[in-house]
Amino acid sequence: MSEQTNFRVVVLGPDTPKYQLDQFVEMMQRMYEYHATLHTDWEPRPGWQEGSSDWISGAAGSDDYFFAIAYPTGSASQEIADRPAGYIIGSFHYEAPLFVHHRFGYIADLWSEEAYRTAGVGNQLLASAYEWFKDQGVKRVQIEVDVKNPGGLKFWEKAGFEPFEIVMRKNLD
Repeated sequence: MSEQTNFRVVVLGPDTPKYQLDQFVEMMQRMYEYHATLHTDWEPRPGWQEGSSDWISGAAGSDDYFFAIAYPTGSASQEIADRPAGYIIGSFHYEAPLFVHHRFGYIADLWSEEAYRTAGVGNQLLASAYEWFKDQGVKRVQIEVDVKNPGGLKFWEKAGFEPFEIVMRKNLD
């Protein structure tokens, strides 16, 4: 794919067609399967897909969540609807209310299908999420990226994100 590929970003809402919800969940599954290869304890629980379409449909369009899916456009800007290129989920996180900006945007998921990883789909999805976050009145967006995901780290740094905290964990088994 070239850097010049165009995408149509569709923001999901409560009336999103079932086929788009299914496409969204299918991409979520690919992302979660990938992350499970990085850390075995990130294996999704069996059957997580059941009800995910209902959750997304119910939460989409609210002031609490942002769901969007991107489709590549072909010649004459025709959408290739049967093959989405990526998706994004945005929401909010909160710090102690003693801070002026204690509510901030949070990108929970951003996935680009492999064929579109350098074609700009991630940037278009981010631009849509940024606009939504601005409309919601937040001044900052944060993400978490796995240290074992060099492609993800490179993408996020190129998108202007910089490390400011280190999240650490310890297994207790």
